[in-house]
This record gives sequence, structure tokens and C-alpha cells, in this order.
Amino acid sequence: MARLKAPTDMAGLRTIAVLLCVLISSCTAPAKLPDTDGAVHAPLSGSNGDLVVIVFSSTDCPIANAMAPDIQRTSTETHALGGRFYLVHARRDLTPDAVQNHAKQYALTMPILVDQHHALVQSLDATVTPEALVLQFDGDDSYEILYRGTVNNLYSSVGNRRKSISEHHLRDAVRTAASDGVIIVPRRDLFGCYIERER
Repeated sequence: MARLKAPTDMAGLRTIAVLLCVLISSCTAPAKLPDTDGAVHAPLSGSNGDLVVIVFSSTDCPIANAMAPDIQRTSTETHALGGRFYLVHARRDLTPDAVQNHAKQYALTMPILVDQHHALVQSLDATVTPEALVLQFDGDDSYEILYRGTVNNLYSSVGNRRKSISEHHLRDAVRTAASDGVIIVPRRDLFGCYIERER
């Protein structure tokens, strides 16, 4: 019987890791990124029961910027419920000054990460900004995506903005996950500014 030879090079090992990640419902990724203050964070690492919220954003996406106040409020509530919240800019060309100025302009106080090499974008298969995810960890850095979708219903589609928000999709998902409930709509259609993947 023929036996498969285990790869000894790093490229082969990475390929196997990606394939395993695709085959199972929860994935492990050790990506570590610094925030605007220089502190290093590992959004995709956690212990059993940890709740982590990640919102992909961009400084020049009008839809993401319009939702910034609600994103900040959801961040505050997530921390109060014992979870972690990260705003991740999916742009590769942002300078630290640009990120800090944007955070000051929109009064954002959560850890803000710049995913220059798209480690998180690719691990979580993010496609647009804003895109929100709620993760719950099972231990050993494995996690389940409990929610993926929009932050709220301020926009019904690109270019169609409501006068006010009537549904807080992300905040409701965080509250439900924190109380060990079942999120009724775990996935919502996304629209916004497309993330140009690194090639």
C-alpha cells in the first residue's frame, strides 16, 4: 500500500493547515497584530467560553463610518459583558497617524488593528467593510463563528440609507451569545466597501 509522505517544508505544512481549517467548522489561527498604542493582540486566540467580536472596517468607507457610533456603543457593551472587541482596518496602506486621526474623529476607544498582510481577512474570509463577526472559543484557540453579517440596518443596500437605525444586528447577537442563547439569524447579507485581497 502506498504511503503519503509528510511534507517537511513550511509551504507544505501551511497548505495542510489551510485544508484542515476548511474541513472543520472551527479554525485555529495565531495571528497577532499591534494596536495603535503598540500593544499586541491575538484576536483569534482564546480560552474556553471566550467571546470575541471583530468588525472589519476602513477609514474611507462611508458605510462603515456612518456606523461608527453604533460600533463604539457595541464595543462598550461587549466589554461590559466580559468579551473582547476589535476594530480591524483591512487596508494595507494606512499609516499609524491616519488610524489615530480616524479613531479620534469618530471617538473610537476599542483596540484598533491594521491588518496590513490580511492575516485576519483571510483567516475569517472577510469580504467587505463593515463586516461583523461574533466568535466563541471552545478552548485550545479553536472557535465557532456565531454571527457574521451587518452591524445594523442603517443601510438597506449600498446608497440607500435609512433615517435612523431600527435593528441592531451585531449588538443583539453579542447579547444573545453572552447569555448562552441561540442567535436566530446567525448570518446576514453583507454590503459595503469591498476588501481588495492581497495577492
